[in-house]
Amino acid sequence: MGPTGAGKTTFVDCAVGSPDAGAGHDLVSCTKEIRAVRCPHPDGERNIVLVDTPGFDDTFMSDTQVLRNIAEWLKATYKQKVLLSGLLYFHRISDNRVAGTPLRNLNMFKELCGKDNFKNVVLVTTMWDEVLEDVGLQREEELQNEFWKVMTRLGSTTRRFHLTEESAWEIINAISVSIPEERRPLLIQQEMVDEYKPLHKTSSGKTVLRSISYVFSGFKRFFGRSKKDIKRNKNKRGKHRLSRWPSSSIASHISRSSGVTTDESVLTGNTDTSGSTGAPSEHDYRVTLEGLITILMHAHNMSEFVRTHSLTEAIASSLSIAQALEVMDQTHHALLLLVENAALLIGVITEHTHKARLTSDVKRVISGFATDLRRVDGIVQNIVRRNSQEPSILQDADICTLSSCVESMRHACNVLRQKLLPGNRPALFKIDVGLAAVITTFKKVGTHVMCPRADSS
Repeated sequence: MGPTGAGKTTFVDCAVGSPDAGAGHDLVSCTKEIRAVRCPHPDGERNIVLVDTPGFDDTFMSDTQVLRNIAEWLKATYKQKVLLSGLLYFHRISDNRVAGTPLRNLNMFKELCGKDNFKNVVLVTTMWDEVLEDVGLQREEELQNEFWKVMTRLGSTTRRFHLTEESAWEIINAISVSIPEERRPLLIQQEMVDEYKPLHKTSSGKTVLRSISYVFSGFKRFFGRSKKDIKRNKNKRGKHRLSRWPSSSIASHISRSSGVTTDESVLTGNTDTSGSTGAPSEHDYRVTLEGLITILMHAHNMSEFVRTHSLTEAIASSLSIAQALEVMDQTHHALLLLVENAALLIGVITEHTHKARLTSDVKRVISGFATDLRRVDGIVQNIVRRNSQEPSILQDADICTLSSCVESMRHACNVLRQKLLPGNRPALFKIDVGLAAVITTFKKVGTHVMCPRADSS
């Protein structure tokens, strides 16, 4: 196991005497599913089965799908009374730091194994040919003294892989292969089979859920900058630019710009916003969009663990809208503001789902919100499909659909406000402010804001 590109498939190919048979040499992962390879041990007395797995940063699958695939394979083999003799965890010594994806991979691996199995783990470093010897030694020492310290204290060993068959078998032989009766199940096997836990209730699953909470907490930080910080940035540069992820700034710009910003500049993509009181500049717009897409992509990759279908749909639609806005030459500030507030609302709802069961009224408002977001996504995709030379002016029916989405989000806020802990209520206030700015923009176009759905009360 280990991150994509760490050398897992290369190791298996070298061990079976077919170097480069299936290994990838770029950032695209070559192992899309679990691959078990049987090969004779050099001693001629036994066979070894090497099981190659995709990394948690796989090119083609989300982290939750990778975890689910591995968990299901381990569950099935455990039910057949087949247990692993050992585990090899791969790490690129060429990585100059252990953070982000490598650290997430390691934490997931540790929770999947359980401490009782650390003695059967070999921590393998690869890519030694890509670093100077002294640099590699320094990084190896840091791994052993910091990131792998707990594991090595509990019996894990470390080895280097040098891209040869001999090196591969030296590492395999470092595992003490016990007789089947003495082998222990991994923690995730015990949890899912012996304790009947669903994946999201296992230690590994909870690690994913903690990642989701961390991702969505970014929405609060995203909106939570004080007015004092906004004013400081504005005074500093003569006009308001975004210091990090500029979400609430767009709401303040649009709401302050009545009489200055034309219908076209807000809704159709006019980016001449050099004045200090108009809609945010194109630079601010693009920076906001980039941050929003990043956070929504993380959320989408882990959305399977949200456990609420409508919320998963809302995440997918929000990401689709944001990505469509990114490819447009023109800017659509009101649409961006709408999807920003949708993202924040998703974050609030997701955090709520981790602390309490969703009541039927909350489920209904989530479903309505997700349905309207899907309709908005359809509008945005139609804009993308139009000829880039044509002005992207929204039609009355489009404005009506957008207004309906705003109203469903406001209704969701009203329902949630009665359910949430006090700490989450400021985020709902921020959403209300942002949605009010969107409504102001729609009114300036001359279309009635209230366009209720046929099924609305």
